[in-house]
Amino acid sequence: MRQSLVRGRASRVPAHALPPCRTRCSSTLARPTIAALLRQSPPLSSPQQPPSSSETRTVNGFVRSVRKQKRIAFAAVGDGSSLQTVQAVLTPEQADGLSTGVAVAITGLWTPSPGAEQSHELQAESVRILGQHDATTSPLQKKYQTPEFLRSLPHLRSRLPLNSLLLRLRSQVTAQVTNYFANQGFIQVHPPIITSSDCEGAGQVFTICPVSSPPATREAPDLPQHREDPFFGSPKYLTVSSQLHLEALAQSVSNVWTLSPTFRAEKSDTARHLSEFYMLEAELAFVEHLAEVMDVVEGMLRAVATELQSSHVGEELLEARARDHGEDCASVSHTILAQRWQGLIDGPWPRITYHDAIEHLRDAVTRGRVRFEYAPGHEEGLQTEHERFLAETVGRGGPVFVTDYPRNIKPFYMLPSNDLSAETHVPTVACFDLLLPEICELVGGSMREHRLPELLKSMDDHDLQRPSSSNPQGSDGSLQCYESLPPNFSLSANMVAGAFAGIAEHSVMYPIDLLKTRMQVVNPSPTAMYTGISNAMVTISRVEGFRTLWRGLSSVVMGAGPAHAVYFVSYEATKHALGGNEGGSEEHHPLAAAASGAAATISSDALMNPFDVIKQRMQLHGSVYKSVPHCAREVFRREGITAFYVSYPTTLCMTVPFTAMQFMAYESISKVMNPTGRYDPYTHCFAGGLAGGFAAGFTTPLDVIKTLLQTRGNATDAELRNVSGLWNAAKIIHQRDGYRGYFRGLKPRIITTMPSTAICWSAYEMAKAFFIARSDTKSA
Repeated sequence: MRQSLVRGRASRVPAHALPPCRTRCSSTLARPTIAALLRQSPPLSSPQQPPSSSETRTVNGFVRSVRKQKRIAFAAVGDGSSLQTVQAVLTPEQADGLSTGVAVAITGLWTPSPGAEQSHELQAESVRILGQHDATTSPLQKKYQTPEFLRSLPHLRSRLPLNSLLLRLRSQVTAQVTNYFANQGFIQVHPPIITSSDCEGAGQVFTICPVSSPPATREAPDLPQHREDPFFGSPKYLTVSSQLHLEALAQSVSNVWTLSPTFRAEKSDTARHLSEFYMLEAELAFVEHLAEVMDVVEGMLRAVATELQSSHVGEELLEARARDHGEDCASVSHTILAQRWQGLIDGPWPRITYHDAIEHLRDAVTRGRVRFEYAPGHEEGLQTEHERFLAETVGRGGPVFVTDYPRNIKPFYMLPSNDLSAETHVPTVACFDLLLPEICELVGGSMREHRLPELLKSMDDHDLQRPSSSNPQGSDGSLQCYESLPPNFSLSANMVAGAFAGIAEHSVMYPIDLLKTRMQVVNPSPTAMYTGISNAMVTISRVEGFRTLWRGLSSVVMGAGPAHAVYFVSYEATKHALGGNEGGSEEHHPLAAAASGAAATISSDALMNPFDVIKQRMQLHGSVYKSVPHCAREVFRREGITAFYVSYPTTLCMTVPFTAMQFMAYESISKVMNPTGRYDPYTHCFAGGLAGGFAAGFTTPLDVIKTLLQTRGNATDAELRNVSGLWNAAKIIHQRDGYRGYFRGLKPRIITTMPSTAICWSAYEMAKAFFIARSDTKSA
């Protein structure tokens, strides 16, 4: 449709120059749909009978099925406005060219049908094919189509009758919600989709990154390329919630609401975790009591259920559920669905506190009425099984409000309840969750803390960063925690993550570490001299057996777990104390990372050094030790406790610069590769490998000295057996092999360290991400 706007000076036009007036005709009248046509034609059994004379009607739609006989043909036509179809009676000539999926316009007489399956039918007079369709090659055939298959056909799946019904249902509910909020004086607003805040605080957001397409060449395909500089000047994301915007807009027009698209980067293939969905959110100003908010929710759902119950869409939904329930017993029957609608209308909509809900659950367990996988308690929150039981028992198969949750499991911005729980004296907040059968939590809401001092104190209690005077918004385009645990999470979680990382690091590359130890030995026996890594691997496997390559692994496993637990706990604590976690994700603190790494290795090596001595004694050629306890007893009996720590000063001289350089390189590379600071396994793996290889090559001379000190007890040379310190060991190595001796085992050390540190950082960051996600799920 073309539009034009003409502007000019006003002028008088003679009357005789005016053209004759014509009646204005409107072309905006909607064509009648099949649903409207069927509603106008009551069944033959109805007392309201249609006129005896048939009317001429035109039906537009798609052919659902065709039955061709010798003298007559029947076509079922639907247009998506109803689950039912119109039966068109055709001649064989009119049916020529018709097949499933063809778009047609059929004009004919609308007459009562002699058949029992429909009340009326269309006696076709003319048939126009508006769009061809080859039914033989169509991916939608007359059989059951799985949801996974239909997702691969986004342009066709809505043509299925049930999917069309869902679209009509969605449209009707949206219209009803809009009407309800308009009648209640709410203002509909449209917050932005692209935002700089992570409202939910989980960090599971989609980052906006514009791409540019380079000129296509014969050598390079036309592939999009990422822009190096952010399009908006700082990182931006697809919104996960409009809450922050609505809170601000409510200060302008009091009551606001929105139904807007929401995006969550959660890799979970379940119906409860969607990457994109529409979320209804509302904010009310000048509310004194939580009951007022619950009244709005109750009224909205009651209005939607009332309209749905009496609508044509509701009737068709029940009809479809009744037909499909026999085929899919797992689905809710039409009877239960109708009862749930009635429950939303009639209530009673009970409201109970969180404490009473917990007591109700515990009482049910005590009486043997139910068994839960997770015991109900005040610390962990309600699980899905708890919510389902509450909806079925307290709500009697209908909705139930649970209010006043403990403060420690809810976000910082919620207003405290008026009184502590009398029985438990646990601080609670004025919030609610609306629970429904099967669905469980459907709506959540709360009163907001509006007093600034109390709000800032709550942020401190939740370990959240306060906005500074230089950066009042607090985010500067970076991700900030708003409803989750702080980045420096609990001590136990850090220790478990560190232990997991340490065992993974040392176990995977252990055979190469054994080769490094043997190649670093000064004055080895003739049978333990190797020309390279592959030669050493083949020789040891052939002469001593493949299992020899794993000798001493148990010592590493026993020591690496607690040592790396202390290692990463010290790292995170020191980094946090030195300000390494301050600022946005784009902030870089290399000195804090280096100092944190040095502090971490000093504490962890004190635990790991004895296990490292045992490991290398068992790794040597001709080792007589059969187990870790056997080696520890013999070394202690023959050389005393000092044998386990004679290399500790050298170890620190090596590991302190090694770890400082590794951590500084890791943090620097990570900032470049992953400026958003979110969990990215590829970045952690690649940055960890490069940082480890760089630090390993630089500190190889100290590692050679450490190996000499830790294996002196197995040496047959008197000078080597009596070596006493770092400088003495360094002098002997230089005298015997020159400067080249300091780089014995350089290649296996780098080959060992690069994948080891890559595995270590990947395992540690993965464990951190797991604990953060788990904690966030519990607090949500």
